Amino acid sequence: MSEAPPAADAPWQRGAATAVIDGNTGWDYDALAVRVAARAARLRAQGLAAGEVVLVPDQPGADLLVMQHALWRLRAALLPISPTSEPARRAALIERAGVEWQWTPTEAGEGRLYPTGQARAATVPSLPSPLAAVIETSGSSGAPRAALLTQSAVQAACQLNNAHLGLGADDRWLCCLPRHHIGGLSIGWRCAIAGAAVVVQAGFDAATVHAALVRHRVTHVSLVPPMLARLLALGAPAPPTLRVVLVGGQALHGALAEQALTAGWPLRVTYGMTETCSQIATSGVLERAPEPGVIGPPLPGIEIDCPPAGATPGRLRVRGPILMAGYATPERRPGVGLDADGWLATSDLAVRTADGALRVVGRADDALVIGGHNVFPLQVEGRLLRAPGVSAACVVGLVEPVWGHSLAAAYAGTGEVATLERWCREHLPSPERPRRLLRLTSLPLLPSGKYDRARVRQLLGERG
Repeated sequence: MSEAPPAADAPWQRGAATAVIDGNTGWDYDALAVRVAARAARLRAQGLAAGEVVLVPDQPGADLLVMQHALWRLRAALLPISPTSEPARRAALIERAGVEWQWTPTEAGEGRLYPTGQARAATVPSLPSPLAAVIETSGSSGAPRAALLTQSAVQAACQLNNAHLGLGADDRWLCCLPRHHIGGLSIGWRCAIAGAAVVVQAGFDAATVHAALVRHRVTHVSLVPPMLARLLALGAPAPPTLRVVLVGGQALHGALAEQALTAGWPLRVTYGMTETCSQIATSGVLERAPEPGVIGPPLPGIEIDCPPAGATPGRLRVRGPILMAGYATPERRPGVGLDADGWLATSDLAVRTADGALRVVGRADDALVIGGHNVFPLQVEGRLLRAPGVSAACVVGLVEPVWGHSLAAAYAGTGEVATLERWCREHLPSPERPRRLLRLTSLPLLPSGKYDRARVRQLLGERG
């Protein structure tokens, strides 16, 4: 692996090669460098100092890409956030991570920094390199947290990913994932290191994305399984320039994989998380649908600890140069969430296959991944109890080929199923909306008095 370029030179590439394609607009690397330098100067003039964190909304277009490079150059950190994030959640995140600044775009496209009121975090000399990003994630309890990602960890991850996926200077990576998550954000860093172009796509509409893949001669794209399913539903052929269709975020169901492979889509399955700057393990181009949960061997230099093939699955642990410095605290003290030897214990259960591949068999907690979102049945039960005519509710997950899982609920009360369905459509976000509802006189219980979830799941599978 070649040595990474100096961090302060981000974006690392220069010249007339295409760097960004945003709709009908394209910039080469020289033009991108000019924009990044101007943004860095503006941020510095407004008071930003090295080591500070800036909260930036994930707006459509290339502005977030300019910000992530400008902040890197200043050795300051980016905290991207969904523009629809609730104010209370945003405020809690600012406090939890000790965020000093918030970036507010202006109509003129320049934007301005505003102080959050948080005192500047004390210098933490034990960080292995400057902080690049603070990215919100969710822990096993469902409580949101934020991972501290250093420049050295991001560079290591990008170099490993680029080498494994064959990303080079003539390639183009279409980004249609949310860029306030690591899967979308990391594409900008990977392309800058490789000299490839980022094709910025606002949101996901299958027909629009397919047209962009063809029009811009895209070679790489990252998807979650529901996105892949919608592209296949178009019935259009796989774009001829595509070499890598990276599928992650949740398990890829075998039937969906077979459908995509038959249609000529060059699939690679991947497993990773915010805490590891995205990928831990990624397959080669699939020739057939993989066994359930099988990904591939860990990328070079990444250590994984889990039981061997044939053993009972255990909690997966990860260590390596791609690992976060820890979970964010107001002081941004490193090591939070890691053990004394630098291992991260994930919330997933896994084993190694006989040939050394990682096989993820499920989560160690109760979270369900639906369309790339963590959904917690107990929280949905609490919301259902606010619906008129519902006196008790038990929510379970059922395996679903495209979305990974779908929610189903048995309930007791006076409300009719049709009435509750309407209430759910009006009051619950799509990933948290039960797709099957079953009204019972009373919910089945275990001797402990808890809901018999296995029986509820059976009833919903048989009668829902």
